[in-house]
Amino acid sequence: MFSIISKYIIRSFLQTFLVIFSVLFLAFFFLRSIDFLEIAARGDMYPQIALGYIFFNIPSVIEIILPLSIFLSTLICIARMNTSNEINFMRQMGLKSGNFLKILAIPILLMSFFALFISLIVSPYSLDSLYKLTSNQTFSDRFKMMGAGKPTYFEDVNTTFFAKESNDFDFGFSEIFASIEHEDMEIILTADQVSSIPTDKSTNRLTFKNGKIVGLEMEGDFLMNFSHLEFTFPRKIKTSSTDLSHLSMTSLISNLENNREQSELFKRLSIFVLIIVSAFVALNFGISNHRIGFTVSLITGSLFFLLYFGIYLGLQNWTLSSEYNPSISFAAFHFVFFLAGIFLSYFLNKESPINIYSSGVTSINNFQLIFNLALLTFVIYMFFYFLI
Repeated sequence: MFSIISKYIIRSFLQTFLVIFSVLFLAFFFLRSIDFLEIAARGDMYPQIALGYIFFNIPSVIEIILPLSIFLSTLICIARMNTSNEINFMRQMGLKSGNFLKILAIPILLMSFFALFISLIVSPYSLDSLYKLTSNQTFSDRFKMMGAGKPTYFEDVNTTFFAKESNDFDFGFSEIFASIEHEDMEIILTADQVSSIPTDKSTNRLTFKNGKIVGLEMEGDFLMNFSHLEFTFPRKIKTSSTDLSHLSMTSLISNLENNREQSELFKRLSIFVLIIVSAFVALNFGISNHRIGFTVSLITGSLFFLLYFGIYLGLQNWTLSSEYNPSISFAAFHFVFFLAGIFLSYFLNKESPINIYSSGVTSINNFQLIFNLALLTFVIYMFFYFLI
């Protein structure tokens, strides 16, 4: 009988988790994707590269929403069982105090290890691949997509371009105006046509047809007409990113004596502890549902999680700007919230946090249901508001 109850509890938790995770993932992924699609629609990025951006952002999206999904799933699943008196029935069937926590520990630990794997290996690899993806977009690609009717600055050549319209001349532009910054001189160039075709993998080339070039400098100006003019310049090759979130585990461990690498490593490891602690607190808030009501449980629990997760996101910057040891800072941070979770659970349940009991309210009316759904929507909105 205990085996059947365990399977039922795990199945209920997983069903709740899949619904919440799917909603959060689609919402967050949709918001992230819109930014890249807008850039592609403006012509600042090839659609293929925009799709690459979206694909390589999936691990970082999962890394962000997984802790919240586990927290809400635990709280809502337990609160629902408590409200419907299922927990009370399970106790009568032989479920002892503390067994409920042990049962849910199985899927929560598996999800925590999965989140740790994403944080340590998959997400850094994806972010670094995303960074390198932009190196495939050459100057010629960006030049072709600069669009007509608007000024565009290219750092590669320290030049601002303005074209009246695009044409079929090697995917170039007509009636071009260019302002070139060169040392102590400003060069103004106008031409009927311009195109950009790289000579090879290491060299870019700009080709102008039928125009004039004016040089403005202190020692005197110059004017030159031309029918064909070419500029060649080396292509800037992007190296691997030095951003901490892009570094592999090997790079972090090899430079572990530095506070920067230490703080990044402990931040990635912290997600495992964060999920365990927040799920433990969510379990006890769900248990206290019969005493304080689902609305209060959701509000208090969500505030606890948002505060916990918000400080987790900003703790790395604080450790980098201070002289404190990152390992001590992260350990103290999680220990404080773990103690706070135990205190809240004890305060709500008036006994040991892992004890399970059920009595009191056994139903919920339509007004409460609508209010709680609106409250849950607000919590999710605030979560996205602080991240995006």
